[in-house]
Parts: sequence; C-alpha cells; structure tokens
Amino acid sequence: MKQIIFKITAFSFLILISIFFIFSLADGTTDAMYFKFTTPKQNAMIIGSSRAAQGLHPQELNPVLQRDDIFNYAFQIPSSPYGEIYLESIKRKVSEQTINGLFILEVNPWTTGYRKGVNDEKEFIIEEGGFLENTKYVTMNPNIEYLYESYNGGYINILKDKTRKGAYQTFFVENNGWLHVTIESDLISKAERTAAKMKTYRNKLIGFNGMSEYRKASLVKTITFLKQYGKVYLVRIPVIEAMLEIENELQSNFNDEMNKIAIENQVSYINMMPENKHYDYTDGNHLDIDSGAQFSIDLAEKIKTLQNQ
Repeated sequence: MKQIIFKITAFSFLILISIFFIFSLADGTTDAMYFKFTTPKQNAMIIGSSRAAQGLHPQELNPVLQRDDIFNYAFQIPSSPYGEIYLESIKRKVSEQTINGLFILEVNPWTTGYRKGVNDEKEFIIEEGGFLENTKYVTMNPNIEYLYESYNGGYINILKDKTRKGAYQTFFVENNGWLHVTIESDLISKAERTAAKMKTYRNKLIGFNGMSEYRKASLVKTITFLKQYGKVYLVRIPVIEAMLEIENELQSNFNDEMNKIAIENQVSYINMMPENKHYDYTDGNHLDIDSGAQFSIDLAEKIKTLQNQ
C-alpha cells in the first residue's frame, strides 16, 4: 500500500513539475494577452481595444515624447470596454510611485456603447467572468493564475506556438506590450478581410443601442484615477469610411460626447478620424504595421504640441 501511495505521489509530483516547466516557457507567443500580465507595474500606459493594442507602438511614441516607459495595456473590444473590471485591472498595473505618467486612452463607440441584454431590460456587461476580471495578479511571471484560469488552449500549445512565431496569423506581444500581428498583406486577402469585418460589425450593430451611461461614467472614473499620476489623453484611432459609417449609426454624437468629457475633466481629446485616408488597414478596422508606426509618430507629435502649450 505504501508503495502505491509513493508511486502516485511521485507521479503527481512529476506532472506538476512538467506543468510548471511548460508554464515557465509561456511568453509573448502564448496568446494576445498573457505577456501583459507578467511585466512590472507601469508609469505610462496605452489603454483601449485591439485598435490600440495593434495600432499604438510604444517604440515610436517614446522617442518623440522623450520617454522610455510607455506600455501597451490594451486588449479587445469584448474584453476591455470601459467599465469597473478594466479599471480595477488598470489600478493593479499602475505603479503607485508614478509622478510624471502619461496615459493614452483609446476611445471608440464600441467601448463606450450600450450593449443590449436579454430583451434589452438590462445592459449586458460582456466582460464579466472574463480574463481581466479573473486575473488578479498582473505582474506575475510566470503568471500561473492566468494560465490556469484564462488560457484557452491546451498547455502543449504553449510549446507549439513558440515555434510558430512570425508565421501567418500569429500574435506576438512585444516587451512593451505592443501586439505584433503577422498577417498577409496582398490586396485580395485584405479585401476579403475588410468585407468580412464590415459584415461582422454591421451585424454587431444590432446588439448595441447608443452610448452607455455606465461606460461613460466608467471612462470618467478611469480618467480621474489616472490623472493623479500624470497626463491623460483621449484618442480616437482612424478606421476606413465604411466602418466610420457603421459607428456613426451607433453613436452619431460620439465626438461631441468625447469633447464634452475631455473639457469637463480637463484632459485633451485627439480625434484622428479626419486623417483616416492617410493610413492603410489590415481589415478596415486595424492599422497595418507600417501605418501603425506612422500613426504613433503623428499622434506623439500632437501630444507633444499639447504638452508645450
């Protein structure tokens, strides 16, 4: 009996050691989120959706703004609309020692929109129960909590994905949090992706109903919290005209609302949508890598001008 117990214990121990070894290999290739929860607390952050995760490059923003600490803490529209859950995660990630921080809050009608619930009787808080709520430790490496609670793939994929870095349709989170997406750039694929994306968002529009008072209030709370650590800038990242038309159906007065929030909270709103024709997109919704780099430089120059006023 003792031998059986010993063998079971030894086998269980080996399994745990093996799992921990695999966990220790998790990195920016694991998925589009994991690595962001393994880095230290931050003094300067990019907040928002996948438009910001892919389109705002800290490596381009930093030199213009004479910084070296901007970290991209943006995720996706369903995971990180403005709300209490995202705000709590931000609070955990910001260093309490920050005194000259910089915070870029990407805003769009989807992350501030009212998502209809069942029979539209109550707003649907889609991020409840998601990885942002479940990940209480946002500076742990390896982040066992995230890998256990929120990682969707089989753990063997942690090893497989490391070998696929840079392959078609792969994600890689850089050390500064920027989400590097490898995707085909030929015109046919781009046209197909764009058509599919427009169809998806046209259908998504059915589930929304204007601006959410909860999201708007949460955005203001986020601004208020971050202002105690530094400067806050609201930024609208451009999309193609077809996507803009859909967003105008969702919130026709979006820019007016953002300007009002900015004025009332003494921050700046930078609407880059009028310059949307200056950039290229992977699918009409996300800037491609080259345009993301240029957009980041252009945005940094605008922020620099505001700082010097």
